[in-house]
Amino acid sequence: MPRLLETPPMTTPDLPAPSLQRFPDTVGRDHASALNDPDRLSALASTGLMDSLPEDVFDRASRLASRLLGVPISLLSLVDARRQFFKSATGLDQSLTQTPLSHSFCQYVISQDSALAVDDAREHPLLHSNGAVGDLNVIAYLGVPVHAPDGSVLGSFCAIDTRPHHWTDQQLTDLRDLAAIVETEIALRHSLDERQLLIDELNHRVKNLFSVVTGIVRMSQSQGESPTDLHQRLLSLSRAHDLIAPAIHADRPAEQGTELATLLHTLLMPHASGPERISLAGPEQALGPKASTALTLALHELTTNAAKYGALSYRAPQGLLQVSWHADGDDLIVDWIERNLPDLSADADTSVPRAHGFGSKLLAMTVSAQLAGRIETTRDATSLRHRLTLPLDTLAR
Repeated sequence: MPRLLETPPMTTPDLPAPSLQRFPDTVGRDHASALNDPDRLSALASTGLMDSLPEDVFDRASRLASRLLGVPISLLSLVDARRQFFKSATGLDQSLTQTPLSHSFCQYVISQDSALAVDDAREHPLLHSNGAVGDLNVIAYLGVPVHAPDGSVLGSFCAIDTRPHHWTDQQLTDLRDLAAIVETEIALRHSLDERQLLIDELNHRVKNLFSVVTGIVRMSQSQGESPTDLHQRLLSLSRAHDLIAPAIHADRPAEQGTELATLLHTLLMPHASGPERISLAGPEQALGPKASTALTLALHELTTNAAKYGALSYRAPQGLLQVSWHADGDDLIVDWIERNLPDLSADADTSVPRAHGFGSKLLAMTVSAQLAGRIETTRDATSLRHRLTLPLDTLAR
């Protein structure tokens, strides 16, 4: 019988094992600011995990950590500015779902953004007075940070022993691998949420398209335009929608950027019944591919609202739209101002967009999550102002 050819076993390169880092002896100067960082807290809130019900996917990771490391307690602890919430817990009383920071070791994993270990907290200068030692019998602790998709530290995946425990590099490796699985689950949920938002955006845009086209036709008729003029206006609208196609088809990203004035001109041109109704003013500002796509979504939303309800709508025959932009340090400031609007305080039309409707959520998500900026909106009876503050380095992407 012929012998099978023997092949050497497959080998993988040796990766450097992570080394244990011990808890600091004192609270660092940046500890409080790290816990209270608004971007971190926003990322934590966006996961929807704080104060949520137990889920098998996280509970399995905690049970596996307890078995692998041979400890009675393992937790996925999410930490905000004042407390820690146990999204999953093995070995704890089920009624204990959170503690104040006075009873938290995990807070230091967050502020240090690194794995931390202590063999006997009763002998540690920082931890011996922590409430978790006396009230919860937390003696030995090993914790690794759990990150959001944007890199923000959400909490700690940790192993706890109720007696002194000498942690090994292999246990740290095991715990990090499990924490990576938790991070993957969180990232997958984030990706699915963004995909659903894109689907909602597509539905939202299709519905708006009918309203916008109706408004353009009505405006064209009121101005006595010819069918050729109307045709050109609808072609401009088509070009504006081409700009947002990469955002809707996420697997076909924009390949090149544009210039801010060009972007605004393309978006606004279909709604201009006369040059006196729209003014654009600002220096040349290049936009990278990713920023172009995200900013197109945001500005298209503002344009659509202005065409349906605001300064560019048939409701506001004297409406004016002024868009200006300028650099301010490391940021670009974009001021979008609509004037001579119909008296909003007296408008009972329920079709006027709600302050917390889908369009507002889309704006907030696009400006803050994708462009790392912020948007501030103020209004009175006859005017509306949006101010966008956008980091220049983000716009260059």
